[in-house]
Amino acid sequence: MELNPDYLPARSELGVNLMRLGEEDEAKPMLEAVYEAGFRDAATVNTLKLMDSYKNFVTLKKGKIILRLDKKEADLLRPYFERELERAVNVFEKKYELVLDRPVQLEVYPNHEDFAVRTMGLPGLGALGVTFGNVVAMDSPSGRKPGTFHWASTLWHELSHVYALAATKHRVPRWFTEGLAVHEETAVDPEWGDRLDPGAIRAMKDKKLLPIATLDKGFTRPSYPNQVIVSYFQAGKICDYIEGKWGWQTLLAMLRDFGTGAGTPAVVEKHLKIKPEEFDKEFLAWLEKSTESQVKGFEEWTKRLRAMSADVKAKNWDKVIPEAEALGKIYPDYVEAGSPYEILADAHLDKAGGRYPATLKKLAKLLDEAGQPEQAARALERINFIYPVQDEEMHRLQGELWLKVGNTDKAIREFQASVFSKPIDAATSYYNLARAYRAAGQLDNARDNLVSALEAAPSFRPAQKLLLELSK
Repeated sequence: MELNPDYLPARSELGVNLMRLGEEDEAKPMLEAVYEAGFRDAATVNTLKLMDSYKNFVTLKKGKIILRLDKKEADLLRPYFERELERAVNVFEKKYELVLDRPVQLEVYPNHEDFAVRTMGLPGLGALGVTFGNVVAMDSPSGRKPGTFHWASTLWHELSHVYALAATKHRVPRWFTEGLAVHEETAVDPEWGDRLDPGAIRAMKDKKLLPIATLDKGFTRPSYPNQVIVSYFQAGKICDYIEGKWGWQTLLAMLRDFGTGAGTPAVVEKHLKIKPEEFDKEFLAWLEKSTESQVKGFEEWTKRLRAMSADVKAKNWDKVIPEAEALGKIYPDYVEAGSPYEILADAHLDKAGGRYPATLKKLAKLLDEAGQPEQAARALERINFIYPVQDEEMHRLQGELWLKVGNTDKAIREFQASVFSKPIDAATSYYNLARAYRAAGQLDNARDNLVSALEAAPSFRPAQKLLLELSK
């Protein structure tokens, strides 16, 4: 632009990148000027349309965080996203020994293609979340099929990038920042993050994992389908291995060295005291040992799972149950759709796993019937991190369970979510929220919600009775 101030493609590209970094007040007039001057490529037009749609979002600012949510789901999602975002910032400040110079901005998009335009200027992006400096954009749970997306895991993954990029001034190899981010997913909770998937198993069987010195190529120049996903897996496992053997401070020291422009071989030799080639041998030996049974049994598992489908369709549970139990032992990490665990749950409601809300609801029902209400509530709470939208009943049941065990804070949160889910029976939802506030000793809030219940249904006797009790 200094050479040619009228070069519109450069102005458009600058505007799009300013928008990515959250500098919308500067980006929008620049892109509008480019558009009016006749430069109307897809990225320019799409980005302007996206920024126009921000009138449908609310922006919430609190301390070190900025949260942008679509108005139609902001009341429901805010307590969950706000809590996780604050928790991640607090954890990473201590862990990375770094205080950011400005707030973290998280944008949550219920329309996946809006998220894609936010990221690339074009639809069709396959990612779940993307980080631009201190700005993170990601899908909303409502933007994905239930059970296929763990939004909290994605949030922690992307927040790790924020700190890794800040610590290195964006001079960090792709494999290392992605490895740290994958590592952080399960560091916060062992149930989060991705399991050992079939693509990674095939890559290990076919000896396709890359040396650490050239692992970046797996992200930037993949040589076979699915290699990018395999590289995420490998990078995450490398960081797991380094922390387990050398400790977190070694990973942190490596991160800081990458910020000086040092390359992977030099950083490995300096901090691990080992040649990259020797590291590869030791790492692969560790990885093979930890995944040996699943890798060796994968082909047999695949054949037997396919063969079992006929018995599943016929509901021949006497044959299915022992076979599914055996397959679960061969490949315990597989918890996606059609897993042996899901088949067992359907067969006799005796096994649960994975990220599917329907299965977790079955588990919660069994636990509650077994006299374990707190464990039942925790089973339903896992859905909050997966698909907390479009399920008023789940929030109401979870609120009842938390109220039963005396956790009034979580009961209030869930009954609020029930109200914000726009239930058909609004009076009962407000009444339940009032009960939770009463149990917490917040009597003014209880009265306010009883009034709301009676506004929705003036003759609702439980609300009338409770309001009279609180008025004495």
